[in-house]
Amino acid sequence: MLLVGILVLGTWLRVRGLAWGLPYGFQNPDESVVIARAVRIARGHVNPEFFAYPSLLFYVLGAVLRGVAVVVRPAAGDSVLSPAALVVDPSPLYVAGRILSASCGVISVYLVFRLGRETYGRAAGLLAALLLAVEPLHVRYSHVAVTDVPAVTLGLAALVLFARAARVGSTRLIAWGALAAGLATSTKYNLALLVVAAVPALWFALRDPARRRSPNGYLGSLVVLVGGPMLGGFLAGTPFAVLDPFHFLGDYWRVQHTVGRGWLGFEHAGNGYWYNLATNLAGSLGVILLVVCLAGLCYAVWCHRRPDIVLVPYVLVYYLYVSSWHQLQDRYLLPIVPLLLLLASRLCMALARATSCRLAPASRRRLALATTVAAALVFAAALALPLRTSVTYVRGLRGDDTRAVAKTWIERHLPADSVVATDVYGPPLVPRIFRDYYRDAGRRPVTYHVVSLQLPEPGVEDDEHTLEFLRERGVRYVAVSSGVYDRVLAAPETYPAQADFYRRLGREAERLATFSAGRGQRGPTITVYEL
Repeated sequence: MLLVGILVLGTWLRVRGLAWGLPYGFQNPDESVVIARAVRIARGHVNPEFFAYPSLLFYVLGAVLRGVAVVVRPAAGDSVLSPAALVVDPSPLYVAGRILSASCGVISVYLVFRLGRETYGRAAGLLAALLLAVEPLHVRYSHVAVTDVPAVTLGLAALVLFARAARVGSTRLIAWGALAAGLATSTKYNLALLVVAAVPALWFALRDPARRRSPNGYLGSLVVLVGGPMLGGFLAGTPFAVLDPFHFLGDYWRVQHTVGRGWLGFEHAGNGYWYNLATNLAGSLGVILLVVCLAGLCYAVWCHRRPDIVLVPYVLVYYLYVSSWHQLQDRYLLPIVPLLLLLASRLCMALARATSCRLAPASRRRLALATTVAAALVFAAALALPLRTSVTYVRGLRGDDTRAVAKTWIERHLPADSVVATDVYGPPLVPRIFRDYYRDAGRRPVTYHVVSLQLPEPGVEDDEHTLEFLRERGVRYVAVSSGVYDRVLAAPETYPAQADFYRRLGREAERLATFSAGRGQRGPTITVYEL
């Protein structure tokens, strides 16, 4: 019943506000990429021709969208998979993708309970499930149709199998865990590091000491039981890594170059190891829970029991790997957050059970009560801030977004078919080239000739962020977002041309309106200029 209650709480936190912002993808700009590729696959184009992410989620979501197309008949076109529906109102597509992600989030909560039960006992698993149910980072990304939470779910499934295999000595479970790890890698490349957990799990699963000590026996088992299934799982989800290798390698290395170099917002992050700890983890978990997690990690290193030897190296290697990047987004830490919470829960249970055999029975009972109360208070304090943050987040998924407010104002005050420049986080204006799609759906929106300004990249020549570029293309109005210009102006030495563009825009153009998030609103500040 406790587990059911935890799952209900986790479901409520992940379902509430799931449709906020639609039909616009305000929650996360990566959603539009995932949805577009899934629609492409659902329409029969099996090669996603995009490998910045692995392909498994595209295929799974594409299958889901084929089912949605049977049920939902939009006004625009004869299918939610038609180009018209994707342009006019992609809400059913976004809702389907978000439901899939939220479902994976709830399954993750259950799987961390299963992992805890396999490693440190039922009570530790329940506490870890409760912590993950309310963990703000996991809650937030369970609301968006991106790869992170599904990858966490598959990674936890692999770890459950590895932990059980290490406990009962089953090489068959090692192979199944490696297959799950390969599927996780086919959802997010970082999860290939699950091999770090598979290596000691296989050692424990091989009960025969002679086979363990034999290099050929252990290494051969590693290749057959871990390497083969992991590679097979990855290729099952991303088959065009082999069928379209040049495209795959080009996109993959481009992504690795980007995260290794960093951009827009991380120019002054400093040491990645400290930044991930002091900013990303502390901001998501809260200081108290982070301290308990780190103490639980140290306790696991000190105990170095069989489950610790399986889990702790993976946590440490993964953290060191992603912290070596210069692109330090908090979501990259999601795969190890459930494990940190599990180690924290295990420590709390160890404190609750701490007694001294040298004391008299009455003293021992008093000590046991005192340590139990202390552990409960520590756990409650650690739980309070994440729970409050998550509840505040889901309650805030209502009201208007500043980008939608700016869009409405622009449609009322700026002439139709004007040339308007916007950036990635700007108002979602209707481009004139899509006007026929809307008319076929019986709608008559105000349309504009939209000039899209791409995100600046360090070291990349940029001829778009100049007033001369805008004037050459007949741009009369410019709508810019603090989601871009705040980050550019914070690092003018990295983006000198773009910083100069925003300064000149403020000096030489007439500011018509500014939209900032007020009470009950969300979103970046949008400023509209007339050249």
